[in-house]
Amino acid sequence: MSTIVCDTRRSTLDESAWQALCETEAAKAVKGCGLSHDYYVERFSVAVETQVARLPEDQRAQALQIAQDWSYASPAQRQATQDWNAKHGFCSHGISLGCCPAGCGSY
Repeated sequence: MSTIVCDTRRSTLDESAWQALCETEAAKAVKGCGLSHDYYVERFSVAVETQVARLPEDQRAQALQIAQDWSYASPAQRQATQDWNAKHGFCSHGISLGCCPAGCGSY
């Protein structure tokens, strides 16, 4: 996992470094998502949240705003997607039950 260096003397987010980190994390998420957008969003968002936790508090909101360019979703947004999927016959990866290559909902 890539990391962004936290410089406590710096009062603003290094946007270009953060964008590069988002690009790297997005590429990793794509490689492991099986072409499921919902699963990509989950993988990418969790990776971003891990990195955001390393930033100074005053830089976190800006970092998450930038990450939305790569489809970052908050925990509440991801839970809403999971709830919708469950209600409409999709697995946690966003794939029809019985069709997921991970075996979700297999009969």
